[in-house]
Amino acid sequence: MDCEIEARGADGIKASLADARRIAERAAKEALPRCGRIVVDTAKLYAPRSPTKEEFSRTLKRKKQTDRRNFAPGGLEKSIEFSVSADSCTVFVRDNSYAGKYAKRIHDERGVTWHNRGPGTIAKGQQAREKFIERAVETHEKNGDIDRIFDHAIAKAIKEAK
Repeated sequence: MDCEIEARGADGIKASLADARRIAERAAKEALPRCGRIVVDTAKLYAPRSPTKEEFSRTLKRKKQTDRRNFAPGGLEKSIEFSVSADSCTVFVRDNSYAGKYAKRIHDERGVTWHNRGPGTIAKGQQAREKFIERAVETHEKNGDIDRIFDHAIAKAIKEAK
């Protein structure tokens, strides 16, 4: 997106820079939460999932009672969130969340502390695997979604500033 600023003299330059700063702050305030939301939604699609009781039972070679095991699929997905500051957006899983104890391991340690995708993750599809947050960000950067959100927010802020 192109933007022209006309300024005459030092005072004009200072005023133009102040206007540009206000426009950038307004655009960031609008765009960052939208970017965070789309990345979180995609990260939830990409996150591995624990199996349901039915999915787990199908993997057993012989029928066992599976009532003793805790089946709570989707805990990692529910734990993915984001926060926005004036100039950044952070997507994360809190340490004290439901999945806080194992989210980092699932995200970063495939091939080190875990190897195979489980039945819940397999049922979810090919996109569900490690590095779910990083891949969500990369997907939206590659598709140009984040750039489009910022372009729209900047255009809107410029229009409102005139």
